[in-house]
Amino acid sequence: MIALNEVGRTFPGPPEVAALRDATFTVDAGEMVAIIGPSGSGKSTLLNVLGLLDEPTSGTYLLNGVDTGKLKERSRTALRATTLGFVFQSAYVVAHLDCMANVALPLTHLGVPRKERPVLAEAALRSVGLGHRLHARPNTLSGGERQRVAIARAIVHEPRVLLCDEPTGNLDSENTQAVLDLLENLVTGDRAVVVVTHENEVADRAGRTVKVVDGHAAPLAA
Repeated sequence: MIALNEVGRTFPGPPEVAALRDATFTVDAGEMVAIIGPSGSGKSTLLNVLGLLDEPTSGTYLLNGVDTGKLKERSRTALRATTLGFVFQSAYVVAHLDCMANVALPLTHLGVPRKERPVLAEAALRSVGLGHRLHARPNTLSGGERQRVAIARAIVHEPRVLLCDEPTGNLDSENTQAVLDLLENLVTGDRAVVVVTHENEVADRAGRTVKVVDGHAAPLAA
């Protein structure tokens, strides 16, 4: 699903800043991979590259077999919208919308017919264990439930890769384990999950780990 070969990202100066250097690793469908490293190591830059939010200044990045470096902006946007799902540390649910409406938001931008959106949104919410909270407003949900809504929203269009940035950072230990269980269950034969984290218990749940140090990203030996 993901193949990086000597990918770098340098920001212009003065002075120039090499935030990512020679990142080389792969992520296959059916894997959960953790990306770890200290603050300022380049994890955020790497995630932005993986999410097609930023372009490498060197190397090649293949996503689902597509060489992203050869795409024009419109094609990059389309690939990001259809292939990737995003989960962040904060759930970013819309306060005035109920769970169903929050989860259906990406479907609107993807041009899914109006009649199909609630069917897909309900299925996504049930898959994360929120079938009993379909019409609840965010202010009535716990932190763990809000994060489940965010995950349902991220998978409602059935992305091939789910990118998670510190998805348990705002949760207590019980909800952390519940979200990790959920992410593990979302790993399928045609989907990969990538989790950026600074928490060892999160990294321990992943099948493989990529460590970022001073911009260098490489998989750790098993």
